[in-house]
Amino acid sequence: MKAPLPFPLKLTSCFLMMGMMTAANAKEDETNAEPEMTIAKLFKASSIDVSGYLDAGYIGHNQMPDPNVQVFDTSKNSFSLNQASITMSQTPKEGMGWLVDLIAGSNAGYLCSYGACSGNNLNPYNSTMGSGGNFDPTQAYMQYATGPWTLIGGKFNSMSGVEVPNSVADTNITRSILYGHSPFTHTGVRAVNALTDATTVTMGVNNGWDQVTGMTSSKTAEFAINEAFTKDTSLLFDVYSGAETVPTSLDWAGIIPAGTITNMYTANAGTPFSGIRSGNRTLLDMVFTSNLTQSLTFILNADHSSQQNVVIGATPNQVGTEVYWGLAAYLNYQINDQYRVSFRTEQLKDESGVAVAAPGTLPGPNTVREATLTLGYAPVKDFELRAELRGDRASQGIFASSNGTLYQSMVTYGLQGIYKF
Repeated sequence: MKAPLPFPLKLTSCFLMMGMMTAANAKEDETNAEPEMTIAKLFKASSIDVSGYLDAGYIGHNQMPDPNVQVFDTSKNSFSLNQASITMSQTPKEGMGWLVDLIAGSNAGYLCSYGACSGNNLNPYNSTMGSGGNFDPTQAYMQYATGPWTLIGGKFNSMSGVEVPNSVADTNITRSILYGHSPFTHTGVRAVNALTDATTVTMGVNNGWDQVTGMTSSKTAEFAINEAFTKDTSLLFDVYSGAETVPTSLDWAGIIPAGTITNMYTANAGTPFSGIRSGNRTLLDMVFTSNLTQSLTFILNADHSSQQNVVIGATPNQVGTEVYWGLAAYLNYQINDQYRVSFRTEQLKDESGVAVAAPGTLPGPNTVREATLTLGYAPVKDFELRAELRGDRASQGIFASSNGTLYQSMVTYGLQGIYKF
């Protein structure tokens, strides 16, 4: 006959048995429990993709910035909530789909198309730029996909250039000069055809540059071809051509000193008021992309723009065709999972000095160059901190000091935090 267990061992055995029974019951309860339903899971179950981000930071300049050079920067030194964005979409490979992209924040008024936002009032730059408030329905379109074709109708991003409204997709804090002289979005229809796995052709008709409500009776045509030579190298060529409004005088409403000029037009179209005429505007755009290694990417962007029937001098009778062209090169290096560096350099040559002018600028050709270095640090997957140093230099003074003196150069420094969800 075995000796009975000592009391301490009996007690220990009882606790072990109770623990095992509790664990078994808990596992059974967990198995039988209904799965927790969150909003994200609800959207996912409905095949709706939802994403968003917050973009906030600080930008400082040693001179007053020219918004025709740095499109979103109008304050000399300022903290800002640049963008709070959410995107919802359901875009199947076959059948009907849709996408809605909303942006709030200080950038929204600059992105906002004519007719889409509150405000749209006249400003010294004779455009809707900066008058759209703090909310922008950046994209909202329906699509239908069948075979190699995708048809889109509504408001959608432009194909031109490297940079986009979405801060997450851009590698620098400040936008390029070329970005500010290209359309942001279009309202109209677009047809995309994947001819082969490597070749895509896009055609469309829209209201023009950044116009939900058309400002002329005619429309702008778009065409693009994208060729992927290899999995690491591609070339995009696109063209936009159509009538856009231009003011009849550079000395608009006496806001600027006589004999000097302000900008004729920017990415946003001019506000349609009495005295504005129109002329054909054509943009030729090319983007070459090459992944040199798994960590190193090189991008080259070339633009050529022309605007007819525009005042190119200090008097209203000096009417002609304004032409500007530019090159921008990007080198992006992913050091490791946490650190990356991005370098951008570009030049825009303005043959009449109208496109990059600031209030008080004398008429005449002007060339603006810039170089930007950005360091990105991602301590966690969903957050990135960026630091940036940028230098701009123009052949004519366009950067104003506090006393109004125009200087040829400007230094920009900034910090930016982006949280993705």
